Parts: sequence; structure tokens; C-alpha cells
Amino acid sequence: MSKYMQIDIRLLPYYEKGFKGHFPKLAKAMENSGYLDPDRPELSLYSAVDVLRRMNLDPQVPSSVKERFRPFLDNLSSLKETAREALLSRRLNDLDRVLYRLEDEFEELEKSY
Repeated sequence: MSKYMQIDIRLLPYYEKGFKGHFPKLAKAMENSGYLDPDRPELSLYSAVDVLRRMNLDPQVPSSVKERFRPFLDNLSSLKETAREALLSRRLNDLDRVLYRLEDEFEELEKSY
């Protein structure tokens, strides 16, 4: 690695209306369950997959909330893993395509609420 430079490839959230603005029903479910930090409301969809995984395992999260996102969880997890592999191997075109699919899946999840 260079002594004075680094390569930095990151996934950052970008929303015109914020996470809550684009996914209000999902954000409310996360917030009500204590999984959306009001001080850091801009959750990336990539990170949101892990939040849903934790919520799914948490006995304090009501079953009615889990039943809403559970049908999407396997596909979201698979897409995240595919995105992770593309990111780590620097296949940015593949990563872009997978992120679009991840966005589509979250939009479908939001519609299901």
C-alpha cells in the first residue's frame, strides 16, 4: 500500500427525501422497534439488510412486524452478499446492477406495508 494514499471505495446512502421519506412505513417499523437511530436516520439499504436480520432474531420485535419483511429477507440477504462480493472484487458495474435490484426489492417491501 502507498505510504501517503489509500484507495477508498464505499457505499454511501443517497436519498433525495431521506430514508424516512422514501421508505416511511419501513422506517416507522424500524423506529418503533428501536432499530432506527433518530440521531442517524440516513440508513443505507445495504446496511438496512443487516438491521432487518437483527430485527428478525429479536424476540422483542412483534411478530406482526417480522411477518411483513420476512418474505423479502432471503432475497435481500442474497442480494447483499452478491453486492459485497462485487464490492470486494472491485467489479463496480456488477455492483451497480445488484444495488439497483436491492433498491427494487426494498421498494416492493415498502409497498407490502
